[in-house]
Formats: sequence, C-alpha cells, structure tokens
Amino acid sequence: MNWNECWGELIIEELVRHNTECFCISPGSRSTPLTVAVANNPRAKSLVFYDERAAAYYALGHARASGLPAVLICTSGTAAANYLPAVIEASVEQIPLLVLTADRPPELRDSGANQAINQTFLFGTHVRWFFDPGCPGPEFKTEALLSTIDHAISKTHRPLSGPVHLNLPFREPFLENAESKNSVEIKQFTGKKAYVRNVVFRKVLPNEVVKNLLKNRPESGILSIGRVPAASLNSLRKLADELAWPVFADVTSGLRLGDNCPNRITYYDQLLLEDLESAKWEIDAVWHIGFPPTSKRWLMRWENKPAAQMVWISDNSERQDQSHNFRWKIEAEIAEFCDQIVTELQLGKKPKIVHAKSQKWLQASAKVESMMEQHFPAKAEKKEIDDFGLTRRLTEIIPKSHGFFIGNSIPVRAVDMVGTGKGADIQTALNRGASGIDGLIASACGYSSGLRRPVTLLIGDLSALHDLNSFKLLANSSEPVLLVLLNNHGGGIFSFLPVVRQPDIFEPFFGTPHSYDFQSVAEMFGLNYFRPDSISGFEADFKKAVRENKSAVIEIFSERDKNPLQLESLRQKLMKCAFESS
Repeated sequence: MNWNECWGELIIEELVRHNTECFCISPGSRSTPLTVAVANNPRAKSLVFYDERAAAYYALGHARASGLPAVLICTSGTAAANYLPAVIEASVEQIPLLVLTADRPPELRDSGANQAINQTFLFGTHVRWFFDPGCPGPEFKTEALLSTIDHAISKTHRPLSGPVHLNLPFREPFLENAESKNSVEIKQFTGKKAYVRNVVFRKVLPNEVVKNLLKNRPESGILSIGRVPAASLNSLRKLADELAWPVFADVTSGLRLGDNCPNRITYYDQLLLEDLESAKWEIDAVWHIGFPPTSKRWLMRWENKPAAQMVWISDNSERQDQSHNFRWKIEAEIAEFCDQIVTELQLGKKPKIVHAKSQKWLQASAKVESMMEQHFPAKAEKKEIDDFGLTRRLTEIIPKSHGFFIGNSIPVRAVDMVGTGKGADIQTALNRGASGIDGLIASACGYSSGLRRPVTLLIGDLSALHDLNSFKLLANSSEPVLLVLLNNHGGGIFSFLPVVRQPDIFEPFFGTPHSYDFQSVAEMFGLNYFRPDSISGFEADFKKAVRENKSAVIEIFSERDKNPLQLESLRQKLMKCAFESS
C-alpha cells in the first residue's frame, strides 16, 4: 500500500465514522485512491454518475432530505467545475455538502500538463471552507489528516450549513505496483468513533427576549413562514395555534399543502392581488420565520407597505431581508423559539374570540377556497389540460407516502398560487435558493434517496431537456420517482413578460420553441410512460403509476400562451368575491 492508498482509506473511513451515507462518484483516473477506498469500505454507500453536474444535484437532494452532508468525488479539471451550480444552490440554501476534488500535483500545475487547471478556491465564496493538504506523504501527519476531515464535516454544519471543498492532489502511481518495494505503513486508529468529536454549540434564546417580544406584540398580525427545518414543523403548528394570527405559509415551508396548519391563509398570494380590497388591509405586525418567501406580492408588500412591527426569526445570522424593513432580527433554533413562545403564551390569558382582523383574513381565505373548488372542479370529466389546472389536481391526489419535489418557473408558482390545502400532508422540497432549472431530476432522485420514500416530481419541458442524462437516475432509483412533466414546448414562464407583445422577438429569443416529446427518452431508459389528454385521464394514469410502484414519466401537453389567460380568468373570478370587512 502506497501513500495515496493510505490517505484514501483514512479519508473514507473517517467520513463513514461520521455516519456519512452517500458517496457520489464520477469516474476518473486522478481520483482513483478515493474511489477504490469507497469501493473497499463496506459501510460506504455509493453511486456512480456519468455527469458531475447530475452527481452534485443528486448529492444536494440527498443532503436536503437527510440533513447529512453527501460526499462528491471527481477527477481533476472541468469535472470539478461541473459541480459549481449545485454548490451555489447548497450555499444559498444552506445545505451540507462535502466536495472532494482530485488534482494534479504542484509540479504539473501551470506547466501545460493535461487536465491540470487551477483548482485553488475553485468555488470562490460559495463554500464555507477550502483546504488543500498537499500530496500524500509523511510530512502531513495522520492525525492532521484525520482532524482535517473532522473539521471539514463540522464546517458543513456550523456556524452556517453549506458546502466545503477539499482539494486533494495525487502523484502517480495511484496504487501500489505488485513489484514495488516502497510500501508504507501508517498509524491505524481502531474503533468506530471519529478522531475528533465536535460538541455542538446550542444557541439558547434569553427568556427576557421572548417576554419583550410578546409584551410588544399587537393583538393582530401575520405569522409568515418560509423554508424551515423539517424537525421544527410540529413546533410551528403549535405556535400557529397558540398565537392565533393568520398564517402565510410559503410553498417551501412544508406547511403550504395538506390540512395540518392552524389558521393558515392558504391562498394569501391571491388575496394580495392589487385590485382586491384585501391587498389594502392594514397589517399591524409581521413575524417571518425561516428563509424568504416565494410570493412576489408578499415581498412587495414588505417593501412598499411594511407593518409597524417587522420581526424576522432565523436560525442563522445571514441577512435575507431584501425589503430592508425588518427592524428586529432574532437568531435562535426555530423549534426552541416556537416552544418558548408557546410556553409564555400558555401562561397568559388567551383571547376568547379571534381578533376581528384575523377573522377577516380567515373568512376571505374560506371564500377563495370555495371559488378555487368551483374554478377547478374535481369531478370534471375530460377537462382540457392547462398547467395550473393540472397542478391543482396533482396537489389533491399525491399520496401521503410520497415526497413532493417542485421545479422552478411555472411549477413552483402554480403550486403556490392554486395548490390545494385539503390534500395529503407531504414533505416538500425545491431548489429555490438560486432558482435554476438545471439538475432538477437529479435533485429529486437524491431527495427520494435521502427520504427513503417515493417522490413525485413536477417540472417543465426545458428543465427536463436540461437534465436528460438524469433519466438514468430515474430508472435506477431505489424508490419510485414519478416525473410529472408539463410540456408546453418552450419556456412557459416567459409568456408573462411584457416582451410577449413583440412576437417577432419573443418567440425565437424568449419562447424557446421546440417540438420534442419524451416518450422515446422514457423507452430508452425502460421507464413507464403515460400521455393523458385530460385532467381525469391524468388522475387515472397517476394513480396507476403509484400502484405499479415504479419510476415513470407522465407527460402532459399544454399550450404556454394560454397560461396568462388562465390566470386572468382566475383573477376575474376573484374580483367577483366580496372581501370587504363586515
């Protein structure tokens, strides 16, 4: 065994001692010591990817679901550069990720050597920590190598979760030759515990802060919830119930779908339409918890008409307020914050009746719910398919046993605007940090792996074209991933841009027109394929795919130029509802 092999074994063994359960490997020569070490370690669970970009998004999805850093391993050169989009998403979304890039040794850099690029700080400010220990050898002690791995894992979690990059140069030969006499022996560390055990620092919110917040709160306000840790959802539900304020739950929160969130204003985005009376209602306070919301109307309300009290509660110190109107920032573990607030509220007097302003929001929400049910009737037979009607029906029929991964552009907006609040209570995820349309199939497959349950994925045709190679991941997924594919033959989201009024420019430069379908792609990878031509047909095909318990593609054809008309029709019906206070 040479130094390369020793380091490979030490690195991978130390990672599995941290319960790292997902190694995403892209084939390459320079990374041989790491790949062989993964292959030889019985506790290292690995997948091999043709494409580094897909590998990185898969790792992102797995880490998002499991909360544990997935590990990426690749060779030198542009292989490592293909990780960048997913690394950016992990950085913005604060998802733990560990990137191990093999590299040429120093003497081959800046020398014209093949596949040698400058990999130092390759990912710039998007990683929490970068380190290059140099080539394997006796100069860098075993203890130093192990503590480096332990520190890297720690940095993926704290003080701010995100990606970490270790650059590892290897000299040839990567493995010991049979005739070599230069075999080395290295100090072994037995046991199953990591070399360095980092004790987690817990931020405890002083009780006087909680009492001060409650003392200064108005009688009514809005509890706004963005993306939060899944472990905090039950505490948030208790807070929503005790506080008794209307709840604006973002599509990323895990509380927007299903019927398990007290006082939720399911269609708050619709109630903020500028022509509606409800958009003008006074809001005395906004308590926002977690990451920023998706709704542009809600964000604009913060900027243009902020409440008298604006409080942002987050589990990190990052600045995420683009309105710059939140004057009170509280940093705390979200579940603990909710539990402390609930305890104090229960000690005080609870109002016997719901405040008039809160009641007004709840009544308006009920009216919109009724209007939505009329606009998107569940029993409609052979109803023509459109992107919003299809999305509405999907949120009504996804089984509780599934996770739900939502694509960007039209899908996320459609779920946020018209998704039902009466379907199953399901775990939901999006790549919403940088909002790219790349790597979404890979992310959903990784999310399914991390959840250890089936996942329904809703994306558009351009997203699917962007990630064609990941259809292989669908076929090989250990849990079924049902790809619901909205094919409107172009970029549907662009139909909402003002430039649509210039068709000679819009169609070739923004519409992204194409004539492709995905049946042959599904057949190539042995995937079940469905092509419903109505909402009722979609429901039948989706339920059949669920029963068959195998990854499948359900392709729905729609007309993207009708999307603005669909939303205008919805707006007109909303205008007929009377939301004025009684």
